Amino acid sequence: MIKRTVIVRPVGHFLHGFHFRTTSFGDVGPIRALFWPTCAPGMHIPFGGMPEDHWGYGLDWSVSDPEIGRKLIEGLGGDVLDSLLRIDTPDKFLVWADHLSYSQNLPMFAHALAGRRARAVELAERRVRDLRDRGLAEDPMFKKHIRRLRRLIRIFESGQMRTNRLLRTFERINARNIGVEPWWRWSPVVE
Repeated sequence: MIKRTVIVRPVGHFLHGFHFRTTSFGDVGPIRALFWPTCAPGMHIPFGGMPEDHWGYGLDWSVSDPEIGRKLIEGLGGDVLDSLLRIDTPDKFLVWADHLSYSQNLPMFAHALAGRRARAVELAERRVRDLRDRGLAEDPMFKKHIRRLRRLIRIFESGQMRTNRLLRTFERINARNIGVEPWWRWSPVVE
């Protein structure tokens, strides 16, 4: 458990877990099932979510209840946990990213991880064009973002080995920052 988030171990290319809320009355309830790519720059907790696993305020348990452990396992295990853990490849993530209209950066990294570097480059170039078309290319904040995107494009174009090295670095940094580094494992999807 990290903050109010339970992370399912081991952690690979994707974080899986459940984020909770607490009330002033001592009740605890799941807000949402979490699913997020570990290579996403600047990841923090709470993060991500899947709409059909967003329970809202229907399931509340009191922390003082002696059966709280069993109730949490029953409420969050089974089908909910199975459906969450089934999203374990870049392609399965891309279905969710499209469904949830995630920012273009997440699909870009998922495509790069899956070995579709040309598609990742296309998404990065589209983002640069979008920023230019909106007149934001000279804004200092966006200028820095465009430089980073161009650097990513060069890395993606230089080959899968260099791309994997970059993605592994992003994952390691995020795993360390979030506090899951002891459970994080890297394995390339494509060599």
